[in-house]
Amino acid sequence: MVGTSMFGWQVVLIDPAVTRERAVCLAGLAGLPPPIDVRAGTVDAGSAAAVQRCLGTLGADVLRQMLIGLAVLVAVTALVYLAAPWVERRLRGLRRLDRVPGTEALRADLAALVREAGLRRAPTFVVSRSARVSGNTFGTVATRYVRLDLGLVHAHRTAPARFRAVVLHELAHLRNADVDLTRLTVALAWAFPLGVVAPAAVTFLGALRAPDLARNLWRLALFAVVVQVSAWSVLRAREFAADARLGGEDAATARALLDVGLRPTGWRDRLAALFRFHPLARARADELDQPRRLVSARPVEALGAGLAAGIAAPPLVDLLSHLPRPLAGLDPVTGGSQAAGLLLGAPLALVLTGALWRSAWWARRHCGRPVRGAVFGAALVVGLLVGRRLAWSAGYADDRPVWWVELVLSLCTVAGGALLGRWVALGADAWMRRLPRHAEGRAVRRVWAAAALATTVLTAGFLGALLVLDAWFADGDLSMLRLLAAREGHPDRVTVVTLADTVALHVRVLADQAPYLLAAPLAAALFPLVATGATARRALRVGAVAGIVAAVALPVVVAGAAVAARDPGLGPAALRGLVEGHTLLPVTLVEATAAVAVVAGRRLSIWHGTLAALTAGVLLAPAVLAAGVLLSCDPGAGCAGPDRAAVARALGHALLVAPVFATLAAALGAAATAALARLGSGRWPASATAAAVLLGLAAAVVTADGPGSPTVPVDRDSCLVGVWRLAAGRYHLHVATDSALGRLAGLTAATTVDLTNEASTGFATAYRADGTATDLYDLTVAEGTLNGHTVRQVRRGTQTYRWTARAGRYTQRNVVTTGDLALLRVDGREADVTTVVDDSASTYRCGPGELVIRFDGDDGSWGEETFVRSPA
Repeated sequence: MVGTSMFGWQVVLIDPAVTRERAVCLAGLAGLPPPIDVRAGTVDAGSAAAVQRCLGTLGADVLRQMLIGLAVLVAVTALVYLAAPWVERRLRGLRRLDRVPGTEALRADLAALVREAGLRRAPTFVVSRSARVSGNTFGTVATRYVRLDLGLVHAHRTAPARFRAVVLHELAHLRNADVDLTRLTVALAWAFPLGVVAPAAVTFLGALRAPDLARNLWRLALFAVVVQVSAWSVLRAREFAADARLGGEDAATARALLDVGLRPTGWRDRLAALFRFHPLARARADELDQPRRLVSARPVEALGAGLAAGIAAPPLVDLLSHLPRPLAGLDPVTGGSQAAGLLLGAPLALVLTGALWRSAWWARRHCGRPVRGAVFGAALVVGLLVGRRLAWSAGYADDRPVWWVELVLSLCTVAGGALLGRWVALGADAWMRRLPRHAEGRAVRRVWAAAALATTVLTAGFLGALLVLDAWFADGDLSMLRLLAAREGHPDRVTVVTLADTVALHVRVLADQAPYLLAAPLAAALFPLVATGATARRALRVGAVAGIVAAVALPVVVAGAAVAARDPGLGPAALRGLVEGHTLLPVTLVEATAAVAVVAGRRLSIWHGTLAALTAGVLLAPAVLAAGVLLSCDPGAGCAGPDRAAVARALGHALLVAPVFATLAAALGAAATAALARLGSGRWPASATAAAVLLGLAAAVVTADGPGSPTVPVDRDSCLVGVWRLAAGRYHLHVATDSALGRLAGLTAATTVDLTNEASTGFATAYRADGTATDLYDLTVAEGTLNGHTVRQVRRGTQTYRWTARAGRYTQRNVVTTGDLALLRVDGREADVTTVVDDSASTYRCGPGELVIRFDGDDGSWGEETFVRSPA
């Protein structure tokens, strides 16, 4: 209701004239270049500024409209909530019991029942003229009322047991603290049609937009039904909770009262029960005989909670994205998706822990079987996925992912929800086993509160990732998915590998920009393991063994793989850059192997695998730093310590990125183990078949291009594949007087300069068969003379790009630089000339041992680089 109210009032308060003016302004920009060119990865500042001028105060207008919608909903709800007790007293003609003469004995018995119910403050008893043997509890925070019908007052003398059971049932509502929940639910159920549906319908009809109303009518009708069903579900649930507090003879009396109204129930009665304030007498009687609703985690509860959160998510993201100040973390990048996930995580975590811990507690006390949680978690996520597509604002969206991307994301999300539900059930079962069998009260509440907090953190991270990926997977021209596809060389085609790259990018960005958003869920995931001492120690031992072995082997492997032994021409920085990209990958493989070994070999939980991966990561992080230090050692200059960026990168990968992927690998390992066990792992054909299927799926993920994706021919001359080292470079450059070099050299007229470098001052290039290449600069220096001054062009850093080469034509595009620095030095002066590297086209000649690349500029400048193949 909150989310729908915000979007509904956007429709009510929108200014048609201003909207048309903005649309006309944007249409006039058709001749300008796009603000963001996904293929080139560039931003046109002029076009972006023009778009901002056309939009004007759009962001502030949207924020104001949504806040007004929220304020209207709150105001109407508060009005209904506060006025409802007064209206009920007036319409029913209720009188206070303490003002009715001759009720001293009745008031004394009621005071005794209040004390027996455990209430600290007695409610105000009022009497109605109804002849029913019934009552009701209502009121506000300031005053609680218990209505006693006249028939119930007479039952105090004629049927004391019946009187006692009914009054204790009503007082149980106060003991359960569900009066405010009930009344707020009723108030919201009234506020939605009054404060949202009616103004929106009037707006459509007043503007003669009946087609728009018809298009949105089914959504409004669906929302109204969902609101009413949810409200009535809350009202029915409170009756079961109140009945559960009756015990002994009181429960038997209540059961006898319900027998009076029993009659056969069919499917029509059960369907109609969804729209009743009170449950059917048969349902209440069955619950008193054998409690199920309060102790079972029904998937329909999770489905409803997920549906509500999904409907609220899009307008909540819209609201957070239009805040005057962007929130910290990733929200400047994700437009409020991360913050929306955090806000929705708390209520959904309460649903998860409340239902699954309740089931575990009941099973522990009565020697039953608790709910496993996977179906409950999956139902929660299914509701969330359906709800976000039913949201009112979703009807106006035109950038949804393509069907197969949506399907893959949905399947992975449902699997994640099942994993989350299983984790909550695992924690509940582990802690219930650790607590004494009849533990109750404060001890159980403390453990449950800690579990609810851990679940909130984990659920918030899960929902935040879901909403971020949903925004990134949108099929728009400026989506992150299209940007990564362009970086891969096929901007018009999204593949399965692109999806995997997007997920990996999200994890890496989190580790780099907001590491707490990964560290907190990983720490929360270990909460159930605190209660599993022996098995947790077993996982620690496996992780320690894997980490120690890998930490010892990693520097040896790096040194053995280093091309310095075979190619002394590479400098230490180029060598370090060449090996660094291959150092962190083994860390992920070691941690993933440890996690899978824990799950598959010891039959432990996935979260024990996470613990093993984190343990291995703690031991591997120093080894990664040590490998970097060893690679920087020079016989003449000694060894250089790691800089802050290297430390952050090593720690972030070993303790954040790798454990996340290790957890995913452990989940896949657990699924494979379960599949093999179900198929009969004792029979080798079944095991071999299952293993072959898994390997086939893995190969399909790596090689698939997505449904219906066309095959694009690849121009990659295999002669270039390998590692090349610059042997000689010649560069002829035009120098203007107002350029950086011209100012340093004191030029008075434009001229040219020739720069050269040799093998000792060159760089290395590694061409890969997948079409990517990396240039590794280690203080590359090109030297020449200009106007009597010695000129040096210094370059350091790393750049990665995509390359094509065929029939003498060479191109490189999608250049990404890391630590790139370019300097011009003239005598003792220098200038920083680092710029964005554009795509380029050149000519080339390639032989068995030599590669020559030449590029020519439009102004007559040219450059020629001669490489020799490295024996590494």
